[in-house]
Amino acid sequence: MDPGSPLDRALASIILDSAAALRATQTTLAQPEATPALRAMAHLIEALVAVREGTVDQYQQSMAQAEAACALDGPARLAALRDHVRAQWHRREGRLSEAEALLAPLHQRAEQRPLVDAYLSAASLATVVSMLGDDDGALDLYYQAMALARRSGVDSLVVNALNNLGAYQSDLYNLEDAAPLLQECLEGALRLGSRRQIIYAAGNLVENLCFRGEAADALALAREHLIGRIRPDDPPALQRDEEIARALLDNDLHDEAAAVLARQHHEDPFSNETATVRVLLQARLLLIRGEPAQALRLCLARQALLDEQGAEGTLPMDQVNLPRVAARAAQAVGELAQACALHERAFAIHEQLLGRAARSRRLSLQITHRLSLAEWERDAARREHERLAALNAQLQAQVAENERLQQRLRAQALEDPLTGVHNRRHLLEAGPAMLSQAQRRQEPLALVMVDLDHFKRVNDQHGHELGDQVLRLFAQLARRRSRAEDLVCRYGGEEFVLLMAGADATQAAERLRALLQDFQTQAFAGADGAVLHCSFSAGVAASGPTGENLHELLAQADAALYRAKQLGRCRVELAVAEVGVG
Repeated sequence: MDPGSPLDRALASIILDSAAALRATQTTLAQPEATPALRAMAHLIEALVAVREGTVDQYQQSMAQAEAACALDGPARLAALRDHVRAQWHRREGRLSEAEALLAPLHQRAEQRPLVDAYLSAASLATVVSMLGDDDGALDLYYQAMALARRSGVDSLVVNALNNLGAYQSDLYNLEDAAPLLQECLEGALRLGSRRQIIYAAGNLVENLCFRGEAADALALAREHLIGRIRPDDPPALQRDEEIARALLDNDLHDEAAAVLARQHHEDPFSNETATVRVLLQARLLLIRGEPAQALRLCLARQALLDEQGAEGTLPMDQVNLPRVAARAAQAVGELAQACALHERAFAIHEQLLGRAARSRRLSLQITHRLSLAEWERDAARREHERLAALNAQLQAQVAENERLQQRLRAQALEDPLTGVHNRRHLLEAGPAMLSQAQRRQEPLALVMVDLDHFKRVNDQHGHELGDQVLRLFAQLARRRSRAEDLVCRYGGEEFVLLMAGADATQAAERLRALLQDFQTQAFAGADGAVLHCSFSAGVAASGPTGENLHELLAQADAALYRAKQLGRCRVELAVAEVGVG
């Protein structure tokens, strides 16, 4: 995945191209709609570039602008990025413990932070811990940073992580594990087209090849990717004179090596110190030129300085090679005892390095196994989460389908399948509620019981299919003449019950008369081709101040219906008074 916003991409690419990162921040700052948080992040990225390549004033100005744009203690990401930048500045000034104190809490929250941010802090912490002398802790952190870079899917981070880990394995004299890491790093840098990363990767790989005795390959790599790319105006971090000179000397190209070492010395505060290796290379040139005494003085002076100030930052192999070159110079001037002592010192350091390399290989296996297990567990947890999410979605879909089915079943249970109107069960469930509501509101409610006249004769003479047509048509007409708040139910057989909200008995009778007239005008084709017309009889009851219940209203309407049939059918009768059709 590629970081989404321009500033995210700038933060991810800062290790490839500081100029491109600065252009992205300037574009953001030029936008009037940029939020205070975005402006603060842009200034923090500028400060990060200043830490690497700028001045104190540039760093302080960018930090002040970030603070002015937004309260950095507010948004968690800005606060973390601010602490990361400060830690980088502490590292530049050599205040390693202060840098570690800021970076360690950031790394502890790596899983809660954007992967780009988490990687940058992990890689920086690894370097600080290595500079503090904790080889095991640094190696572990470099592997963790590699895992974060690969999880991010951002190529620039992966290339940077490979370079850091490969270079550190070389520092630990684990040259065999370092070589494939640095080779993969160079290939990735070439794909990205990042001149900076190509130079970093090639420089480290050249050094690794020289230490492994592959001088010809080292020189070919140096000519193609270092000599052919480095410009005189490049910053110190990109000046690789020492690696180039080592490859040239290992291939007996003494004059070329001397010309490279004669150039101005560039010291990068973020890299291993280069003074020792330059002394080594100069001493080798002096030996070649037949000046062993001067070579010996040069080596012994440097060794005394390292003994006094400490050898932190000096490559382990250079710590071995310094007494080796000095021993060769001592032997050349006849100082055999001194030469022997220097050889013994070189052997002792080399044995320590071999032990260090073996420990590094063992630790690397343990760390990679642990991280692979953690990655597997993370992937398993993600797969389980996705599986549970899919099951949950299926369950929700099934629940929704069950609810739809239940609604359909309930509708079917309360609906007459032939006519589509409600059935007797629904009347008995919903009717009391309608009656209670009408009584609370002190509004009338009429109940009408309808019986289709001579319906048995229709079935007997014309068949049940025609009888079903009559039932369905009556139901359609009844619903058409009903209001939304009314209820039309098939009570059983050819009997229907209508509940009319807000209607008294007289109003209900008038509506029934109109329905009866409408029904009578409908023509049905009989079995013999004759045209058939049908009618119905109805009894009307209405709720009153006595507070009748549904069963009482049904009984009153049924009695009125019976009276309508007794009086000749095709009429509407009230429970309290007779009302004819015409």
